[in-house]
Amino acid sequence: MSLQSLIFNTAPFALIPPAIMAVVLLRNSNITFRILSIHILISSVTEFSATLLWSLKINNIFLLHIYTLEEFALLSWFYATIITGRSWKIFFRGCLITFTILTLLNSLFLQPITVNNTYARGLESLLCMIYAIICFHKLINNTPAISKPYHNSLLLINSGVLIYFTSSCLLFTLSNYLRKPEFTDARMMLWTCHAFFSTVYYLLLFFGLWTIWKSKSYTSYSPVQ
Repeated sequence: MSLQSLIFNTAPFALIPPAIMAVVLLRNSNITFRILSIHILISSVTEFSATLLWSLKINNIFLLHIYTLEEFALLSWFYATIITGRSWKIFFRGCLITFTILTLLNSLFLQPITVNNTYARGLESLLCMIYAIICFHKLINNTPAISKPYHNSLLLINSGVLIYFTSSCLLFTLSNYLRKPEFTDARMMLWTCHAFFSTVYYLLLFFGLWTIWKSKSYTSYSPVQ
């Protein structure tokens, strides 16, 4: 088995560890980790559904259009519970409303639900990168005000978000220019890298959730200003 095949075949299984932690934390955790747990579980259901449809030779791209809206909505909500304040509330809400409108317009007029929504995914990746950078800045400047396990957990999760969406931004931006048949190998290399960083992302989510679960501090709530 080639390295490329190994990465593609193992990437979907990276969702299992964080999904297990999501089930464990879903009921009793604070709002921040509950939102993330819900997102992970929806990701798991979407991945399973996409695989099932693919095995039945049914176009599953429409799931990505729906998932993109869900993912950005819950991640916006997730970060809004970490970074608080009136101005930040307006910022996250404005990003979500604008993104939702542009994504729906993209699916209606530019990239229908039968094709990959690379424009929407690229915009989502860029915005999530911005979220992650802002969160790093806030976490570093508010370290004394947050418990160490809570701080470490958010750092791991935020690192996963930044790594994954940075690679996704590159992937979906370049894929718009690599549609010709002669770029098939380049596209495969990009998707292999994306599968690898997706695995890293879900493993970092797992370690972040495991850290907060192990410390028994997942019921506490420590927003930053």
